[in-house]
Amino acid sequence: MSARFDHVVVGIRSLAEGVGQFKRLIGLEAAAGGTHPGRGTENALVSLGAAQYLEIIAPRAEARLSDADAKLRELDRLTIVTWAVAVDNADDARDMLKAAGFATTVPQQGSRVTPSGERLDWEVFRLSDGTIGGAPFFIEWSSAASHPSATAPSGCVRERFHVQTPASDRVSAMLNALGLADVTVANGAQAIEVAIAYGSRRAILTSQ
Repeated sequence: MSARFDHVVVGIRSLAEGVGQFKRLIGLEAAAGGTHPGRGTENALVSLGAAQYLEIIAPRAEARLSDADAKLRELDRLTIVTWAVAVDNADDARDMLKAAGFATTVPQQGSRVTPSGERLDWEVFRLSDGTIGGAPFFIEWSSAASHPSATAPSGCVRERFHVQTPASDRVSAMLNALGLADVTVANGAQAIEVAIAYGSRRAILTSQ
C-alpha cells in the first residue's frame, strides 16, 4: 500500500475570481474541472507535477451548499480549506491507520464529469476524530480514468507543503503510518501553507 500527497483544495466565493487571482499570482490560468453533484460547487485545476494538483473550489451561483461548504461564500481570496492524500487501496490504508491508533470514517463514493465528458470516480474517507486539526482526507482514485494532474494545465511545481497544528504529534504519526514523507509538520496555531513555483515566479497560499 502506498500513499502520496495528492492535492490541495483552495476555496473562494467565486470560481472566476479564484481563477483570476491565481493567474495574477503565478501567471498560469487554471482550467475548469467540472461540478460536484449534490454539493453545489465547481472547480478549476492546475497540475503541480506528476500525480498532484491544486484545486480551486467555489460555490455555483444560486446553489444550495452544505454546511461544510457554506463558508466558501465568505472567502474573498484564495484560501486553503483542506488537502488530500492519495492511497492505492482505501481498505489497506484504513487498516494501517487503525493499527497506528486512528479510527476512520467509512469510505464514500464521489464522482464528477469533466468538461471533456470524462467521468472521474473516487472513494474518500477521513479520520473519525475531527479534533485533529490540519489532518488531510484520503482518496482512492478509480484506475478507469486519468488522474486530474494529467489533464490540468502544467508547469507549476509544489516546492513546499507545511502543516502547523496543535496536534502535530498526531498528524506526524498519521503520516508516518502511511509512509508519507514530503509534507512538513510543526507544532503551533493551526495553519496550512503551500509554496508554488511557475518558472521564475513564486506564490504562497495559506489557510488564513
